[in-house]
Amino acid sequence: MNRPWLLLWPSLFLILLNANAADPPNQTGFFLPKNPVAAAYVLGRLSNRELMDAPRSEFVYTALLQRSGLDRKYRMEALDGLAAIHHTGQMEELLNAMGDLDKKGKESEGPLRDLSAILLQSGQSQLGSRRAQIEAFATQAQLSITRQIAWAARVAMDESVESIWQAAESPPAQLEDLVLGLTLVPDAGRSEHFYTRVKTLLNSEHPPPVVQAAAAAIVTLPGHDAETFQTLAALVQADVQAPTAIASLMRIPHSAWRKDDLGPLSQSLLVRLQKTSAEQRADPVFADALRFATEVASLLPPEAGRALTRALRKLGPTVVTLHAVYEQMRFDKERIVAEPGKPLVIFLQNDDAMPHNLAILTPGALQEIGLAAEKMAPQADSEGRLYVPASSKVLHATALVNPGQKLKLVFEAPAEPGDYPFTCTFPGHWLRMSGTLTLVPDVDAYLAQHPDSEQPKFTEWKLADFSSEPLPAAASRNPAAGRELFAKLACVQCHKLGSQGYGYGPDLTDVLKRYKNDEAAVLQQILEPSKVIEDRYRNFYFELKGGESLLGIILKEDDQSVTIQTGPADSLIQVLKKPEIQRRQVQGSSPMPVGLLNALSKPQVFDLLSFLESGGNVPLHSHSH
Repeated sequence: MNRPWLLLWPSLFLILLNANAADPPNQTGFFLPKNPVAAAYVLGRLSNRELMDAPRSEFVYTALLQRSGLDRKYRMEALDGLAAIHHTGQMEELLNAMGDLDKKGKESEGPLRDLSAILLQSGQSQLGSRRAQIEAFATQAQLSITRQIAWAARVAMDESVESIWQAAESPPAQLEDLVLGLTLVPDAGRSEHFYTRVKTLLNSEHPPPVVQAAAAAIVTLPGHDAETFQTLAALVQADVQAPTAIASLMRIPHSAWRKDDLGPLSQSLLVRLQKTSAEQRADPVFADALRFATEVASLLPPEAGRALTRALRKLGPTVVTLHAVYEQMRFDKERIVAEPGKPLVIFLQNDDAMPHNLAILTPGALQEIGLAAEKMAPQADSEGRLYVPASSKVLHATALVNPGQKLKLVFEAPAEPGDYPFTCTFPGHWLRMSGTLTLVPDVDAYLAQHPDSEQPKFTEWKLADFSSEPLPAAASRNPAAGRELFAKLACVQCHKLGSQGYGYGPDLTDVLKRYKNDEAAVLQQILEPSKVIEDRYRNFYFELKGGESLLGIILKEDDQSVTIQTGPADSLIQVLKKPEIQRRQVQGSSPMPVGLLNALSKPQVFDLLSFLESGGNVPLHSHSH
């Protein structure tokens, strides 16, 4: 049997034998040969943890730059270490490391992306000092990701759109690299200038790879969401790079989805899905198209939406996208309806500014699991999930999904019909971010009897909606109902009112007195929570040296540390050592979500105000409306 790999052993043995004598052991017993090839071999056999703990040397620094899965702080440490050893600068070492990685092939893509974030966040003068090397990477690098990073760096250097486009136009592969490089530019304001040129590439006259790159990139260029939706929808209808166009369309906010385009688009999607063979329906491309069509159905007029949903249900598993709504601490759906015992796919799309997860619970378990999660320390379980109680009442759960990210939860629905709560178990979120997974044998019949069951009704209340008429008299209000709303809206999670609540935000016991009994002023503060923010309750953004970022209220600070609280639970209090804080920035928005009252009617809003006015002194046995 031919075993050519055996021929490598004599060479490797000689390398190790003649490694200029290994460095003497340090206190940890760690040996590292002085020969670069031998050192790389030894370091390559270490786990990430062992490499991070290894005594620092030139070879170890090089390995820290080239290893996948390491935090940014180790990359930065390695760049500084090599710059000190070689008497160079961080930028020079960074580009040299990227050049070395480029020669190693596809397995280097992860570290290259990590290093690109450091490169592209450098100042224009730093980038300009290495212009020649960056321009060479853009046209001569072996890996497409390296070339894309280089084009992104040229955009970050603020070269003119005209000069960059001319440099990339020929051959077409360079144009493809530039367009994909625009997705990497951290300053969206600079990449936005390329919008018109990228849009001109979205037709069949251009090579397919260029059209595909443009369809992927155009959605990342800000300020044109409605126009981009119309352009990409036309691509889907013309069957030009439809899979990429569908993936990009799903990244555009629903508010920019042109309603006039949804009808024709839904029919094109349905025909496309129905033509897909049974074998191809296992492909992720089909799953994406099915998910997108399901979202389109939710925005169509009721009858058309139900008809499309019925047709889609016959094509594959029930697919639902659940959005975490920006700064409103709620999901965009309060109810999901599906069949028991059938496959169910839920995408959690986090459009909010804080992390969220999704947990499916047994009937009646919402409060028990929510309270248990609030007492949990931020320690991951065996599946890497935070704040998911170890309970048989948690049927399925995701890890935390960071802002702007999405995660897929795939499972077989329970066989028993009923109402199964779904919620975010991040401490303090469960009271407001929850809904119901309703499992019924005949979904169509249920939806016919409950036509409004899937979508909650919201009103974007403004102060003018209440100031146009006299405020109702106290006798017509119901503070007991307001007390229930105070709990349902999760106000009790963040505020104390009398003997109720938690003191994460301001105490509301005497809030009317503080506002001189001006109900309109109190209502305005609820509707516009960022209008007035007390310094004690102002959010700060912290960026740590390891690349981690946190958003929280400062509880106390001394010369060595800052104690912050990232949410309404004692388990979310943590101490940051000042040397680990790379940057802090005060936030202009309140931790309190906007749109808090949008799910209420006007009488309910006045009931809530009545409860606030009571200072919490409402008998528990009082009757609500």
